[in-house]
Amino acid sequence: MDEHRKHPREDIYQAIMVSPNGHQHRAQVLNLSISGARVGLPDDFNRAVGAELKLYFPIEDEETVMLKGHVVRVAVDHVGVEFNPMQEDEIRHVMRHIPR
Repeated sequence: MDEHRKHPREDIYQAIMVSPNGHQHRAQVLNLSISGARVGLPDDFNRAVGAELKLYFPIEDEETVMLKGHVVRVAVDHVGVEFNPMQEDEIRHVMRHIPR
């Protein structure tokens, strides 16, 4: 199957916090690119396409990077998130420091 994404995704497994409505939930990032991520769903997660999200990536001992995005795809056990524009520097920073 051909890949039709804007940016290639890297498979990762990283615990993060996700805030769909002001309440934080633990989740896992399953893959990541400059334009978005696949995020494993917590049980009580807002699953609506279009839902705005904040994703909190722990980078080093005391650094956390917050990225904003919205849900573009909902599956049984994960959501596809598209990052909002103008965050490329922060996304690259996360991608450089996230464990593989």
